[in-house]
Amino acid sequence: MLRVILCLLLGTLAFWSMPARASGDVSCGPVTKLVYASYTGCDDTAMIGPRNDSRINLMLLMADVRGAAPLAATGRRSIFLDLSSLRQSSAGGESPFFSDGEGSRCRSNVAGAASFEAAIRANARVPEQERAALIAARHALQPDCASDVSAGTAIARASRGVTSDAGKAFAAYLEGAAAFYDADFDGAAARFGALVSARDPWLRETARYMLGRVAVNRAQVDYYDDYGSPREGKQIAPKLLADAEAGLRAYMKAYPKGAYFFSARGLLRRVFWLAQDWARLEAEYAALIALPDAERGIDAASLAQEIDAKLFASATADRLRDPILLAAFDLMHMRGKTYDGEPCCTPISRAALDAQRPKFAGKPALFAYLQAVHAFFVTSQPDESLRLLPDASHQADFGYVEFSRQMLRGIALESKADRNVRGFWIDLLAGARRTGQRPVVELALAMHEERHNGLARIFAPDSPIRTQEIRDTLLMNVADAKLLRQQAQAASASPHERRIALFTLLYKEATRGSHRDFAADARLVPANAPVEANYYDFGTTDQLPLAIFTKGRKLGDYGCPPFPETQSRLAANPGDAKAMLCLGEFTRVNGFDGFYLDDSPPADHLGGTPSQFAAPPYSRLDAYQAVMASPKATADDKAYALFRAVNCYAPGGSNACGGKGVEPAVRKSWFQRLKRDYPASRWAQELRYYW
Repeated sequence: MLRVILCLLLGTLAFWSMPARASGDVSCGPVTKLVYASYTGCDDTAMIGPRNDSRINLMLLMADVRGAAPLAATGRRSIFLDLSSLRQSSAGGESPFFSDGEGSRCRSNVAGAASFEAAIRANARVPEQERAALIAARHALQPDCASDVSAGTAIARASRGVTSDAGKAFAAYLEGAAAFYDADFDGAAARFGALVSARDPWLRETARYMLGRVAVNRAQVDYYDDYGSPREGKQIAPKLLADAEAGLRAYMKAYPKGAYFFSARGLLRRVFWLAQDWARLEAEYAALIALPDAERGIDAASLAQEIDAKLFASATADRLRDPILLAAFDLMHMRGKTYDGEPCCTPISRAALDAQRPKFAGKPALFAYLQAVHAFFVTSQPDESLRLLPDASHQADFGYVEFSRQMLRGIALESKADRNVRGFWIDLLAGARRTGQRPVVELALAMHEERHNGLARIFAPDSPIRTQEIRDTLLMNVADAKLLRQQAQAASASPHERRIALFTLLYKEATRGSHRDFAADARLVPANAPVEANYYDFGTTDQLPLAIFTKGRKLGDYGCPPFPETQSRLAANPGDAKAMLCLGEFTRVNGFDGFYLDDSPPADHLGGTPSQFAAPPYSRLDAYQAVMASPKATADDKAYALFRAVNCYAPGGSNACGGKGVEPAVRKSWFQRLKRDYPASRWAQELRYYW
């Protein structure tokens, strides 16, 4: 079955740098194997390594920091981690962190209105009539930062009716907010500056914070083009950046536990980025990484995203100092080719890697792991990897670095066909407790069992391999009829697995010659099974159309009987031409041409060993040719076989019916034979072309 990778390059948000050769902004099929160092963006695992999106590697590394929150679960147990489900976003789909860029000043309008209302309601000195008018004016402030339309008309009207000192202070704040949203940064700064000593505590704090935010926005005026990219040759005046930094630091010093502290700290990082002050930017990221999650003010996924976009995009290994940041960066430079066959990055040499040792003085295990990854994936030296990674498989709870070390050790043992590697994987399971870890160990164990006659152990009631996508893959691609029949009825199997096993069993029996067994096994189809349902995504669908084999209504254009009758006729006589054609009709009209149950993964993937199911996959084209050559087939059978065989190549000239293709000259001969030998048949009259 054709595997297509469709790459969708996302446009940058305003004021975003593109992620550093790392972001998973593609849609493709995951690579279900262990020995893999290329980046696709589709198959990140809990094993830190070159194949992962650098943001995932950063999150795994951060999760080992003392006090870090566990990596968030990603829904059902899966081999692969999903970055999109881990990252926070605002209601509009953007990151809620200003450090991601003032893509629009107006993004804070809704939250700002709520804060303003809460503050003015808490101030008893504001008369109720003024309070109501100012709240209404604030909610009427609906700025459009992409246009030149003023946002402050309603505020100006409301301010004229305010006479109390407390009300005037809140009105002045609203005038500053309107000026800010209108890009009148001088006016905004003047109004907020006058409020830093206001009597109301919310006004004092918010005004001081807004002075820093105004300065950041002033620095960015005319710096970006309409697509959010810096204008060519445009530089921000150092004084503007210095003013922005000073404003933000003034707020952070005055309010170290303030409501806007984390936002101000994020904007300060943005100032460093705008100034291309990479040393201070890295130092900020290193300081955040060292903090427990609750003290960062930004979730791990969003922080990883920011580091990837803001630091890695222009980083070099010699410039980076922090070991966690450097490790994630180094792993990007140990990758193989990308999904389109192009080199990903300039590979790092072992000598250059070894020269980094002083930077990892406090993290020797992490550094040894990087050396072992390089030895295995870059220079193909599994013995060196084993030397660097001693056995530590017996642990109660693996951190992600130690988990990755032991996973790589197991992979190296597999590459050397070590006789104890199965036991190693089993030992590793006990400590694989954190998000994403156990499924990766199960994948390793399952691939070992698959290649060492251990398929039955995977499906034993006490099997440690529980990840459903692993079990599904082996049932669909490798299992024989006996195992499929067992799992279709196994009380220990999930309902999903029983349906997968039965559908696969009936499909392969029906199309691969086990017609007598089909009749017996069709009795396992539940009476309430659906006739129509999604069978193109076995992994996520709740139902499968099992009744398609027993009550299917799509029977084709050749007057075929119910499908069980077709199977009975083939069981009695495999050469029955009409039944052979009806089997072809069943596969054609139900969309089973090129079906993935007739495909198999590459040999080094999970499920890539030869299928244990008897007989090769079905081909309609082979069946049509058999009917053409059959001395017992009727004239109408032969005419229909010729008609369908020619149509296998419609309309583009490629064989859509499976089996070995034939040259155009052969298709021409089929067309001519149909017209010559069966001119009165419906099929000869309908067919006007060959392809």
